[in-house]
This record gives sequence, C-alpha cells and structure tokens, in this order.
Amino acid sequence: MRIAFLGDGSLDHIRRWVGYFADQGHEVLLVSFERTDDCPFPARRLHKRLPTKLLGYLGALPAVRRELAAFGPDLVNALNVTGYGLIGAMSGIRPLAVTALGSDLLVDYPSHAIHRMQARYTLTRADLVTTDADILARIVSSTGVESERILTIYFGVDERIFHPTASDHHGKEGIRPVTIISTRNHYPIYNLDLLVEAAPLILEQEEARFILCGDGPMHAHLERKVDRWGLGERFTFTGMLNPADLAARLREADLYVSTSRSDSTSVSLLEAMASGIPPVVTDIPANREWIEDGVNGLLFESDDREELARAIVTMIRDDSLARSSHKRNLEIITNRGRWRPNLERLETAFRRLTTTD
Repeated sequence: MRIAFLGDGSLDHIRRWVGYFADQGHEVLLVSFERTDDCPFPARRLHKRLPTKLLGYLGALPAVRRELAAFGPDLVNALNVTGYGLIGAMSGIRPLAVTALGSDLLVDYPSHAIHRMQARYTLTRADLVTTDADILARIVSSTGVESERILTIYFGVDERIFHPTASDHHGKEGIRPVTIISTRNHYPIYNLDLLVEAAPLILEQEEARFILCGDGPMHAHLERKVDRWGLGERFTFTGMLNPADLAARLREADLYVSTSRSDSTSVSLLEAMASGIPPVVTDIPANREWIEDGVNGLLFESDDREELARAIVTMIRDDSLARSSHKRNLEIITNRGRWRPNLERLETAFRRLTTTD
C-alpha cells in the first residue's frame, strides 16, 4: 500500500505509528507542519503561512493537496480529528482514515462550537475512525458515525522494551526511600504541580524520592516550585529519555503516578503496567478502562492533593495490592495493550479500505 500520513512529526507516538507501516514494506509519506528531522521514513515538513490554528491549516491546504497528488496514495491517514483531520477530509482523497488522539475530542471538541463543527465535518467524511478509548468512541458515535466505521486501536507498548524485572513485584519490603515516578510530559493538562504539592504530605509518613521524566513548557516552573518548597533533594528531573532508558527508570521505581486532568488511553500508563510497577492515577474515564480501583491500581480525584497523598501512601504500604497489580497488569497488557498486535489489526483494516471489488 501507498499510505500518506498527516500528523505531528515531532511526536514519538506518530513516528512509531508511521514507522510500523514503513517497516512492513509499505510506501509511506508523512506530511507535517512540525519537525520531521531524523524521521527514519520519507517525510515532508510544510509551513503554515497564517498563525491561527484553523486559518493556518486551511491556508496550507493547497500545499497539502500538492504533496498528496505527487505521492499518489492508496489511503490517507490523518492523525488528529481537528487540524490534520480537517485538511485530510478537505483534500478530497479517499479512502480516508482519521485517528483520534485524545485532546482533539476530550478537550477541543467540548470547548468551542468551531471545534465541534470541524470535528463533525471530519468524522462524518472519514471512511474509518480509529480511537484508543471507549470514551472517544462514544464521542465519535454521537456525531453520527456508524459503529462499523469505528475501530479501537491502542498505540500500545513494545514488550521487548517495557517489561518487568526478574522479581515478581516491586514491593521491596523494608527498603527506603520508595521511588515514585511520573513519565508524563510537562504540560498544564498533566498537572504535575499536584504531585509536587502532595509530596510534603507523603514525606510526613514515608521516606520517598520522586522522579519526573519528560519535558515541556512547564519544566522550568516545576523545577522552581520544587526548590521553593524545599524539595530539591527529593526530586530528580531526567528530561526526555529514549524508550530503553525510560523503561530502565520504570523498572527501578516502586510506584507510578499520573496526575493528568484529561486523557485517552495513556501510553505512559501502559508502559508502567508493562514494567510491573503499581499505578496511582486520576479517576477519569479512560483510566477506568484500564485500572480497577483497589484491584490493579488506585484511582484518585483530579486536583486533590490530599487524596493523591493518601493513595500513594496506601499503595506503598499495601504489599498485597502491589503484588496483585503487578500480576493483573501484565495480563492486561498481554491481552490488549501490546503495540504490534494492535497495529496488525490496523494494517488489516487499511487493506480492506484499499481493496476494490
């Protein structure tokens, strides 16, 4: 197949997505307005001439059409409903597969009528819509897309990289300090301020250290806040890590935390589950699709630092829960959270779209 992808070339998730098809021998092209340097497959970076998001995308539509016409794809896959999905739908090339990434439907869609108009226009013109969470599928369905055009595909994890240690759990009884890790990038929606604010409450009861992986516009703010709260010796900022180094950090940790206010299926959560460490995550719909409170992790109310601290202390002290989380989460990842089986299902769906009777 010749597949043209429209999406943010700076995102590892999208590079993995496109890279799978390139590795399978398909001819691919990624067209992006973000950086595409070091992509291990053909990619073209375009520049928006207008600054606003909607007008910028619309102004770049002629250039996108030219790139697609020159490539001659059998199928276009737009990774994002608004923005890239919109220009994919307006390109006129079919079949079109649109991949919802989470914030496009969970944040953008309810925020403004213009976003809702863009999303409905895109979704109702797509031949296939892929989502990675039931909550996203319900939103897509509410726009009038038939269930047979909606497919659940998880970005998933590579179990060759993300896997547990030889030990059957991360309880490490009697060993202190406990290592608490977050691997979310430093953006406001991930609310890492909450973990910093909960840290003193945790430290009143347990010896702990905190590892913050990732980067983003909130990075300098978080470093200043940690210093201002006198927590500099307790927090380590690793910056962005390659997958192997990130997996090693996860295996060294005792507990994973996500303070995100909104999410579809979080690859960061799946990576922690695959690494065998118990998760403490916000009580939001997509997390509930993976975590049953008190069975394979703990859920806490978003923006509640006291509840977050209680959940973390509970997980540290409940070795039985840590053990059950470890076992159950490995089963869940094996059954539905692995990257390659999910992409194989997507490849099959793409072949069906491009097969003519």
